[in-house]
Amino acid sequence: MGDRYERSQGRRGRLHDDFVKGLSCFRSRDFAGARIFFRTADEGAELDDAFQNRYTSFHGLSRVYMGDENGVKLCRKAAAGETVDAEVYYNLAMAERRLGFYESALVALWRGLRIDPDHAGLQRLQRELAQKRRGALRGVKPDKIVKQLLGRLLGRFRGSAGK
Repeated sequence: MGDRYERSQGRRGRLHDDFVKGLSCFRSRDFAGARIFFRTADEGAELDDAFQNRYTSFHGLSRVYMGDENGVKLCRKAAAGETVDAEVYYNLAMAERRLGFYESALVALWRGLRIDPDHAGLQRLQRELAQKRRGALRGVKPDKIVKQLLGRLLGRFRGSAGK
């Protein structure tokens, strides 16, 4: 697992050992244990660590999964300057969705898919969010609904940017 992350997005470097331990806990749904390891990796990372945003996003997501709504702030912070790691946007989308912020989840989803259109988690989340909307609009393809919602959101953002 750690190897995959070391090579992801063409980045070089070694993942923090505590982050790898945190992933193991996270996958086992031990979010309290994961939070401890992710926090240690997040706070102990070197200034030039290429995976800093990933550590921060997992730290925030584990907090959200434990019921701490403020964890989404860490996910947002990690995504704010991220340009190459779609996993950071996936974590943000998952946190936003879990807290019921569906429009924000869609924006994070869209940004992540722009970085990596083949990201399996983002694709799955796109289908899930589209499925949720499809109940209201029978006969319309789920991908079309998500694209329409994203178009509306982006139109709002573009419109407010010019003001």
